[in-house]
Amino acid sequence: MDIAKIRRDARTLLEQLADRLTEDQADTCQSLSRAGELAELVDVMCAILYKNKIPVTQKERELLVGVLAEYPVPVEGYDYINKRDEILAMLTVTPETD
Repeated sequence: MDIAKIRRDARTLLEQLADRLTEDQADTCQSLSRAGELAELVDVMCAILYKNKIPVTQKERELLVGVLAEYPVPVEGYDYINKRDEILAMLTVTPETD
């Protein structure tokens, strides 16, 4: 598991998704990121994307694929990381905007 890659890519993904998250969701994710709770951050971001059907760009999806691939499943206590195939399958991918 490459912790530096997870940290970098999860934070990049969080920054890119920020305009589609509620203030509470963004605050929770930022707090987890600052605390270094990377598995919790990834699980929460997946839950938010899944429950709210938030569309992502192809680049964001690729970041998420890479982050999730770093976790050998099952990961005890992280339901959404464990459902990664389901999460990735349900994502709506939108075109990149300039």
